[in-house]
Amino acid sequence: MVVVFIIGLLSGVAALTLPSKDGGALLHQERFKLIGSLRSARAEAVFSGHSLGLQWQRQRGEFYVLTADGWQKIEKGVLAKAIRLAEDVQTELLVDGEALHEQSRLDDEETEQEVTPQLLFMSDGQISPFEWRLSAAGAESVVFDEQLTVEQP
Repeated sequence: MVVVFIIGLLSGVAALTLPSKDGGALLHQERFKLIGSLRSARAEAVFSGHSLGLQWQRQRGEFYVLTADGWQKIEKGVLAKAIRLAEDVQTELLVDGEALHEQSRLDDEETEQEVTPQLLFMSDGQISPFEWRLSAAGAESVVFDEQLTVEQP
């Protein structure tokens, strides 16, 4: 029993000393997460016949659907969950060639502020032109655009 305890203790110490994910691996993971979510939004727009949008602020994004009453937050399904990036990842989003300037908004406030998503997903499969750059300390930045393709390093 003592031997089993010592083996368990040593394996726990070994697991804690494993290297953490480096900046490059983190960037690739976050890029795959973003591209997967954006592909899901494009597919949902095509299959539902509705225009969808992504509102991006402070390392997180939420999806909206365009209705007769304006942009409404998606409440059900895969796109209802907000996208959150790791704190170690910095983003730069260029929409139609211009840098995205975040609007000041307090998340704690419940306001009836009208939402205007920055990225649009049309029912015919088109996505508004954008370029998204992800960077982290100690790693070469990764970039993707509205084509949602992944080049292997």
